[in-house]
Amino acid sequence: MADRIDVAVLGAGNGGVAAAADLGLRGFQVSLCTRNAMRLLPFQRLGGVEATGALGEATVPVARITTDVAEAVRGAEVIMVTVPAPGHAYYAEALARCLTPDQVVVLNASNTGSALHVARILAQRGAPRVPIVEFNTLTYICRMASPTRVNITGPAQTISAAVLPADAGESTYPRVQRYYPQIQPASSVLVTSLTNFNAVLHPAGMIMNTGWIEHTAGAFSYYFEGTTPGVARAIEALDHERQAVAAGYDLRTPSFLEFFYRAGFTTRRAWEAGSVYEAIRDSVPNRYIRAPTSLESRYIEEDVGFGLVPLLALAQAVGVAVPTVEAFIHLASVATGVDYRQVGLHADRLGIAGAARADVERLARVGPW
Repeated sequence: MADRIDVAVLGAGNGGVAAAADLGLRGFQVSLCTRNAMRLLPFQRLGGVEATGALGEATVPVARITTDVAEAVRGAEVIMVTVPAPGHAYYAEALARCLTPDQVVVLNASNTGSALHVARILAQRGAPRVPIVEFNTLTYICRMASPTRVNITGPAQTISAAVLPADAGESTYPRVQRYYPQIQPASSVLVTSLTNFNAVLHPAGMIMNTGWIEHTAGAFSYYFEGTTPGVARAIEALDHERQAVAAGYDLRTPSFLEFFYRAGFTTRRAWEAGSVYEAIRDSVPNRYIRAPTSLESRYIEEDVGFGLVPLLALAQAVGVAVPTVEAFIHLASVATGVDYRQVGLHADRLGIAGAARADVERLARVGPW
């Protein structure tokens, strides 16, 4: 077992396996951890992970493969959490018992308010005050092709990253850029939280394609076929409200279309046309990704409950009306029978219930410590 670990990857889904493959191929020592022992068993038998697609065909050794969080993160410089936002609380609770002050926690990717949520749990459990880095998007477009093989169709070329507390940024960014040189520092985690584009991309596609998803069990191309002009207009409406919330904090954030183009996910033609519909149609990395088989998907559980619900909380703190956001939260709750206002990352869980703008901005700058 390796004594030195560069990056401990917590989560063995699409993003976690892609990270283990990419970082391992670039010569870094990696550990891979998930709480599901059966999920890890194929990787343990193989001794690593397999990659295909943009990285080529490769079997990549992994130094440690374990369900034990403390073992996975022992001696690691960076602890990278690559699970959907509903799993952040589990790993934050586990990390609170084993973090050391010299480590960095990276949320790859985050959702709206993820750093605030994780920091609040760590502070409540008496963990060391470590930098928490929030990425606004996952570093890869990827899907598992088999129990051990991940297909990476493209890396994100531009990633916005912010550090909590903000005064740790100067010393933290170079450490993280060692692994992901494409990250671009943001002024606070409000910026990365309010550039959570999955929260505007996925809920509209899921709710407006409910009949197709449930009738075919997802037997269609989710982005290429599922994004019709009407769906694209709903994505644009959600995006306009997201930008309005950011403006309420005097923040300028890129549009979904600008992000999608700058990240390398679509063509210059679509960017110049100014069309979200054309941008998603032109997205080669996303073209063949199949739709979820049911509404029990992270595209709703995560992107409504941990994307739109905290966006609503941030909007309320600055008095910005977000009727489309509220509509999709309501429709998702009706369609699934889950009250996302109650089970999602609401204001109480973020620690901003009743907060005014200045309170939220201070929390996003210094954290809950």
